[in-house]
Amino acid sequence: MSTETHESHGVAHVMPMKVLINIFLALVVLTVVTVGATLFDFGPYNLYVAMAIAVVKASLVVLYFMHLRYDNPFNSIVFVGCLVFVSLFIGLSLTDTTQYQHKMNNLQAEKVAAPNVEKMHEGGGSHEEHGEPPAGKGSLGN
Repeated sequence: MSTETHESHGVAHVMPMKVLINIFLALVVLTVVTVGATLFDFGPYNLYVAMAIAVVKASLVVLYFMHLRYDNPFNSIVFVGCLVFVSLFIGLSLTDTTQYQHKMNNLQAEKVAAPNVEKMHEGGGSHEEHGEPPAGKGSLGN
C-alpha cells in the first residue's frame, strides 16, 4: 500500500454574513426596479434598460455568490470575454430584426382581420346583412 499525502488547498474564501446580506438586499432592490421598469415606457430603450438591470444583477451574483471577485484574475478575464461575445451575439441579432419588422406588422394585421372574415362566412344570417344579394336574384333583381 502506498501512503498518499494530500496537501491542504486551503479553505475557500469565506465572506462575512454582512456582505452576503447586503448583496441579497441589492438583488431584491434591483428586482423591484426591474418590475418598476415594466410600468414605464422608455420607447426604443425598453430592451436596453431591462438588459442593463439584468447585467448588474448577474454581475453581483457572479462576483459575490460565485466568488469570482476573490478568484484568480484569469477567471475574471474569461468571464468578461464571455459577456462581450454574448452582447455581440444579442446585439447583432437585434440589428437583424429591423429588416423584417414590416413583414411581422403586416402578418399581425392579417391575423387580426382574418377572424372577422371567417365570422362573416360561417356565422350564418341573411345574405342581405353581409351586402350580398339573396340567392336566385342577380344584381338586376330578376
